[in-house]
Amino acid sequence: MEMLWILLALLIGVLIGAVGTAVVFRARNTALAERTAIADTRVAELRAQIDTQHQQRVSDDRVLRELLPVRTELERMRGTVQTLEQERLELHGQISEQLRVQAQADVELRASTEQLASALKSNTERGSWGESQLRNLLEATGMLEHIDFDVQQQFTHDDAVLRPDALVHLPGDHALIIDAKAPMNRYLEAMQLPTPGTEEDRKRRKQLLADHARTVRGHVDALRVRDYPSAVPGSPRLVVAYLPSESALSAAVAADPGLLDYAFGKDVALASPVTLWAILRSVAAAWQQERVTESVAEILELSSQLYSRLGTAAGHLAKLGRQLRGSVDAYDSLVGSMETRVFPTARKLGEFDGASKPLPTSKPVGKAPRPLSAPEFTELETAERTSEESGVR
Repeated sequence: MEMLWILLALLIGVLIGAVGTAVVFRARNTALAERTAIADTRVAELRAQIDTQHQQRVSDDRVLRELLPVRTELERMRGTVQTLEQERLELHGQISEQLRVQAQADVELRASTEQLASALKSNTERGSWGESQLRNLLEATGMLEHIDFDVQQQFTHDDAVLRPDALVHLPGDHALIIDAKAPMNRYLEAMQLPTPGTEEDRKRRKQLLADHARTVRGHVDALRVRDYPSAVPGSPRLVVAYLPSESALSAAVAADPGLLDYAFGKDVALASPVTLWAILRSVAAAWQQERVTESVAEILELSSQLYSRLGTAAGHLAKLGRQLRGSVDAYDSLVGSMETRVFPTARKLGEFDGASKPLPTSKPVGKAPRPLSAPEFTELETAERTSEESGVR
């Protein structure tokens, strides 16, 4: 009985072990299945990643192939940018050099301007400058010294020696008197004031320009007192007062609006470089027209002389033709006399001398001078024949 229970216990233990073993194997199979499923899922994911990476690589290759021309253009653009940068640097250097030269020129110009301003403050230097400007203007219009104009020519009037700066000759033994002055002290001082400046600067500038206008008016009075037109023969009642600065004359007229009328009343014409240039060009045109008129008159006189001399030559030619015709007639008469009178007698004498040679024969000329058919010849010949017949009668 105990053996039975022992066997039963053993059998029950074996069954319990088998069941436990089955449970363990089932758990292991379940875990293994789960691991297998996870591995399959991971493999699928890896395959998907590989496919995605392959597709990405293919897309990247296609993009790289499409971007290859862009890369070429970028390289070309990089070269162009480098060239432009090099040119920019060179141009920057040139501009810097030009700016340096311009700065140096500005310094030299400023120094020259200061020297000119200092020189113009001297009455002597300013007068020489005005005379030089006047000479340049006269030569610029094509006039010649000692032919069309004279400078610094002296005249005596009322025991006073007058010497205008220039005397421009006009057609018909007339002359235009030009006096060059440059009264610009006050004007230069006004121009040195800042613009627009303060109220004090503006008042000072206005006062200086008014003084400048009074100086010009005083110069007009001085020219009136000198009375150049009375001393210069053939001069109109007018003196040209030349101011070698457009701005100086404009400033004087702006400060004194009645200045021009005042000068006209004193027989003085205030002229700037532009105004005087127009006057001189008009004088040059008048001289040119005068020379053309003189040339036309000379041509007409020469034409009249030539026509008269042609008539005289035609008379001589007609006379020579008549003389030639008379010479031909005399020659033909001599030939006829020799052949009909002299040669027959000479031949008879030659018969007595066997060594004599036969006499040469002469032929008449048989040509007369060409008849004159031009009216100038025929009319002259008819007139001479008529006069000869009247003399014979």
